[in-house]
Amino acid sequence: MSTLFNRVAKVKIGGREFSYPPFSIEFTQEQKIGNLQSATLKLYNPSPETIRVFEAKKKGSGKIFPKVTVSAGYKEDSGTVVLGEAINYSVSQSGVDRILEVKISDSTTKWSTAIVNKSYKKSSAISVIKDACKSIGIDPGEIELGENKTYDSITVRGFSDSIRKIASDTKSEFYFRNGLLTLQPKNSKKKQVTLLNSYSGLLEKPEKTAKGYKIKTLFLYSLCVGMIVKIESKDVNLTAKIVKGTKNFSTFGDANCEFEVIPA
Repeated sequence: MSTLFNRVAKVKIGGREFSYPPFSIEFTQEQKIGNLQSATLKLYNPSPETIRVFEAKKKGSGKIFPKVTVSAGYKEDSGTVVLGEAINYSVSQSGVDRILEVKISDSTTKWSTAIVNKSYKKSSAISVIKDACKSIGIDPGEIELGENKTYDSITVRGFSDSIRKIASDTKSEFYFRNGLLTLQPKNSKKKQVTLLNSYSGLLEKPEKTAKGYKIKTLFLYSLCVGMIVKIESKDVNLTAKIVKGTKNFSTFGDANCEFEVIPA
């Protein structure tokens, strides 16, 4: 499964598609509950025309960043890993290779600075979240709250701060999964558990931390923060929740995931 020739990768942007092979592709993705996902993508030896596809377009006093989708994995197990906006890029030379490095974030302009400025009365937390998302053009994904709450009155000004408040009020946590805002109970009772052992991709010995463990796996595109995993190794047998992680993928180098988990 880990052999180089089994790896696949694809980048879609601006109606164009770049695949391995023939393109050499690398990326690193950072995930953390309560934060935007961010990723750094590298394309090797792109043409000038390809580079221009990643340029932001001016719109009034602002910019429209191009949408980017990155899929990766292995021939028998691959899928979408990154779905966001190309907010910046640079080009450098390393030996004979020209390297295009792109910074990607989940709907960053809408999420971090968006102003909703709406007031709601006698409204459920879920309906407030969905309407606020609709107001600024962010797609909500799965929304399940730790506690149902109806607000007598609530004013949503800054989108970011308001989502954090509602998550706190409802004993929930939020994160972005493939560009979709997702909320789930802090103490989720869902029974869906992903098994991680030496046969399913767990690598090395889990490392004990103050709150849980750090684990390393093969590149598993579908694993992400918020998921519940069952860790089975010689030293650790634990059901845990992924709260932070880094995914590393290269069509010619290392491909793995590193996660921080806490007991679930």
